[in-house]
Amino acid sequence: MAQLVTFDFDDTLTMPYWSDEDGYWTSGSDPNKKTISAMKKFASKGYDVKIVTSRHGTGDHKRTIATFVKKHNLPVKDIIFTNGKWKADTLERLGSVLHYDDDTYEISRIKSKGIKTVHIPHPLD
Repeated sequence: MAQLVTFDFDDTLTMPYWSDEDGYWTSGSDPNKKTISAMKKFASKGYDVKIVTSRHGTGDHKRTIATFVKKHNLPVKDIIFTNGKWKADTLERLGSVLHYDDDTYEISRIKSKGIKTVHIPHPLD
C-alpha cells in the first residue's frame, strides 16, 4: 500500500489575494504552482495524494474543488471534507504521513498526532 500525502485546498493549493473591497486577504482560485509541483512530485514517486479540506461537502464546494483538480490535472485520489472540523483526527485515520497546510492552528494539532507537516505561508506570514 502506498503512503499517503495530504494537502489542504484553500490558500495551500490556491493563492490568496488581497480584496480592496473587503479590506483583507481572501481565498482565491489561482493555483499555487509551488505546492502543486510538490503534489505532482509525490504522486510521480508512487505516493497516494488526497485533498483534505475543512470546507463543508456541499455541492458547490465539491464542484469548485473537482473543477480545480481537473483544470490543473492534479493526481488526487480523493477529496475529503471535514465539514468545519479540525483535520488532525481525519488525517490520523487516513494514515497521512505528510500534510501541507497554511493554517498554523491546524498544523499544531496535526503535529501533535505525529504527522509531519509543511507550512505554506500566507502573504502576511
